[in-house]
Amino acid sequence: MQQEISSATDLFFYDFHLFSLSVLGRGEYSTTVEKGHGGEFYALSLDFDHAQLEHILAKASPRLAAFVRANISRNPASPRSIDLSEHIVFGVRARLGRLQTGAHEQFVPLIAQEIL
Repeated sequence: MQQEISSATDLFFYDFHLFSLSVLGRGEYSTTVEKGHGGEFYALSLDFDHAQLEHILAKASPRLAAFVRANISRNPASPRSIDLSEHIVFGVRARLGRLQTGAHEQFVPLIAQEIL
């Protein structure tokens, strides 16, 4: 946002690493990673839906994909974090979301448009 990137601009990440998965609600997920850019590190939050999660899980080992699906199916709507025993690498086309304000921070999540 500080660089005045439009929310209509596609941003591509070809090596996004999923280390944990946050369940935000039924069919709504998020993850956060650190990415370097211009000599600085930034925390990136990526939000995605269930169909996009399935595309991500297709890139995981069958054992890990089954673990994630089972964990979600036991309670699909309760907010929580699921730590993964191994990470999943995938590409994503994303756009900037809306400014989010929490108790101690402000951030703009990336909204997944397509899993590559």
